Amino acid sequence: MRLLISAFLLLAVLTGCKRNPGELLDLRARIINAKTSQDCHPTDACFNPIILVVENGYDVTTFAGNRPQHVQLRPEALREHLVALPMVAWPRGPMILITPSDVVTDAHALRKNLEEAKRICRSLSLDVEFRPGG
Repeated sequence: MRLLISAFLLLAVLTGCKRNPGELLDLRARIINAKTSQDCHPTDACFNPIILVVENGYDVTTFAGNRPQHVQLRPEALREHLVALPMVAWPRGPMILITPSDVVTDAHALRKNLEEAKRICRSLSLDVEFRPGG
């Protein structure tokens, strides 16, 4: 009996090891494969995540239907947050909107966070739409 259980566990581990860790991080492919854009119709309010860049990080807005949900993130948390979003957060496919805050006291910090947000999103193979503040 122990041999059977051990063989089953070994098989489960080996099967799990076949998955490439990069597959989990290939956000663009996961979004496209989820086909959530099929659920977005012209009469629906379909919004992908929006990153508002602020001096100390990011305010990320996602939508559950028409209801916005906001989270404030430090710069080092942006990548993990985007990868962890459910696929329904991407009804328009693998694209994201980035915009800088209009409230600025430290332009250098804002610019640094803006460039980092663009870099992170592009590294996740997202199409970045940039809208200047103002």
